Amino acid sequence: MPALRRTGARARKSVKSTTVIALVAAILLGATGCERTDRSAPAAARPRVITLTPSASEIVAALGATDLLVGVDNYTTFPPETAALPRVGSFLTPDVEAILRLRPTLVVLDDIHAPTAKQLHDLGVATVDCPMHALEDVRAALTRVGERLGRAETARAVVAEIDRAVDEVGSRRHPERPRVLAVIDRAGGLSNLVAAGPGSWLDELLALVGAKNVLAGAPTRYPKLSIEEILRAAPDVIVDVSFGADPARAAEDWAPAARVPAVAHGRIAIVKAPYFIAPSPRIAQALAELEPIVYPAAP
Repeated sequence: MPALRRTGARARKSVKSTTVIALVAAILLGATGCERTDRSAPAAARPRVITLTPSASEIVAALGATDLLVGVDNYTTFPPETAALPRVGSFLTPDVEAILRLRPTLVVLDDIHAPTAKQLHDLGVATVDCPMHALEDVRAALTRVGERLGRAETARAVVAEIDRAVDEVGSRRHPERPRVLAVIDRAGGLSNLVAAGPGSWLDELLALVGAKNVLAGAPTRYPKLSIEEILRAAPDVIVDVSFGADPARAAEDWAPAARVPAVAHGRIAIVKAPYFIAPSPRIAQALAELEPIVYPAAP
């Protein structure tokens, strides 16, 4: 029986390898007509782009290249046009065979996808690595992807718009700096609560609007918090971007932390926009929504 299992495993591995090889061959055959450079050659084939993160999908959209997308990761929701596109796996487990079937000319991925990037490179598929943790990463990704798609000028314009939005919000001086707790995940009430610590995307957004992150001194980027730790942090404002957060249940969910100023004064904001959850070129929208949450009298 062990020998039979080994034989079966080898057979399955052989079939899978044959499938991958066949898919790669199809890609290479489809590309041969695009590599001619003489003047009589037809125009270069239209780029076929796949993104492996929601942030990467937003980068492509910001460049005005949504129509070049042929596949996206399982969690992309923006732009809306991506709803009809094939899915190629989750953030942690991209499906290489699904990617190959879509014959991409470029795959935009994150630094966590290093093994996938190597596999695709070995199979002859072009990739562009775009780590996305902070605003500077957004700028860099726009530039990098813009160059690869022949949209460098558009990328420069989008980066300039981002810089203008950041400068505008930074030019305002508020009389107070509220202490804010930014929650990124929780499961039912306040159990398994995860918040934004130093170096996180929400931490950077809070800094841009001049607020204080109550977890600025936390030892990790995304610390887990108990109710006791929330009580000690005593935030003036709570920004809750967790998937399960419901505005209709906010008061009930946060009742165990009733002594916290934000809860006592009803300053709990439930926000669902994806540009709060992960780095996004829609920084102007994020700041415009966050500022009045932190400063109710802000424009």
